[in-house]
Amino acid sequence: MTDDLAAEARYLHAALFPQAADPAIVERYCDAHRLLFAGEPPSPLVSRILERRLDAEAIEYALRRRNAGRELTRKLQMLCYLAEARAAYQGEFVNRKTRRAGAILALAAAALRSRWKLLKGELLVRRHGLL
Repeated sequence: MTDDLAAEARYLHAALFPQAADPAIVERYCDAHRLLFAGEPPSPLVSRILERRLDAEAIEYALRRRNAGRELTRKLQMLCYLAEARAAYQGEFVNRKTRRAGAILALAAAALRSRWKLLKGELLVRRHGLL
C-alpha cells in the first residue's frame, strides 16, 4: 500500500506543481493519508484517474462544482498544505516582486487557464464516467 500511496502522491503532485515531488512531501503525504483516510477503502475515482493518467486538477475542479469528488479535493488540498511549508515551493505561493502589469497579465492568464481546466474536467468526467 505504501508504494501505491507514494505513486499517488507523485502523480497528484505533478498535477499541481511543475517540479518533481520532494521525497519529504511524498513521505508526509503517505503519513497524512494513513491518518486522514484510516479505515476508508481506496477511492475508485482516484484509482481510475491514476490508471488512465487523467488530469486530476481539471477533474477535481469540475467535480467540486457539482459537490462531488470530495476525496480527490481532500487529497489535493493535503498536498498543497504539505508543499506550502517547504522553502522550495515558496514561488508557487508567494510573489516577492511588485509588478502591477505582470500581475494583471498573470491574473488574466489564470482566468483563461481556469476556464480551460473546467471545460477539460467536464469533458473528462463525462467521457470516463467519473460520476
